[in-house]
Amino acid sequence: MLVSVVPAPIRPDTQLTNGTDAEDNPPSTCSVDLNRDCGAGGCIVSAIANYVCTFLFSFADPVRKISSADRSSDQTQRVNDRRYSIAHRKEYLEFLVHFIGDITQPLHAEAKAVGGNQIPVLWAGNPTNLHSTWDTQMVEKDAGGYDSAATAAFANRLIAAIDSGAYASQKASWISCSDVATASACALNWAQDANRINCGYVLKVDQTNQELSGAYYTGAKPYIELQIAKGGYRLGTWINRLAAAA
Repeated sequence: MLVSVVPAPIRPDTQLTNGTDAEDNPPSTCSVDLNRDCGAGGCIVSAIANYVCTFLFSFADPVRKISSADRSSDQTQRVNDRRYSIAHRKEYLEFLVHFIGDITQPLHAEAKAVGGNQIPVLWAGNPTNLHSTWDTQMVEKDAGGYDSAATAAFANRLIAAIDSGAYASQKASWISCSDVATASACALNWAQDANRINCGYVLKVDQTNQELSGAYYTGAKPYIELQIAKGGYRLGTWINRLAAAA
């Protein structure tokens, strides 16, 4: 998704994940349950909570008003060891940018067929998979490319819709949960929001071996734009609130 273009650096002391494998049953039922779907290996919801906690705890005052649900003992221990520099904080922020973008993609909140990775489809006659089309091909087609000019124009179109267009009346609801002290609850809310689209459109009809660059893309386009707009708006809000809380 275009909202998460900052590359996440890989470090040996970080746990990487870009999804929550919801063990639901689309298209009949769609749901995300943290106890069921976010096990010992972690998930994108716990990753967001941990990186928010780590980012805030890495500043001068180690006593932050973070709920126990959003504070892992491992993250607290690491930050209280005072090993974390400005460079580390930059990394944590980059991870958060990446994850808050990723969580808006419906198939990042789905276990079926490994989040659509095991559903073979065609894009412009070329073999690919359903997850890839939602991550890349449909977004690039909607934006008119992936170069800086195309993505800037696409972003400006979404900003206009948020400011005074189709999304103006919706945007407040996108950040109804935006307290950095309850990051886990907010991230779960975002994952559930994205997951519902799997029943509503993404997995509503089996697309195995189907060509997706035509009618399916046309139907997906409003969801793509809405989810990217949500991700960008939430991200901006969270960066501002993290800065205020740090």
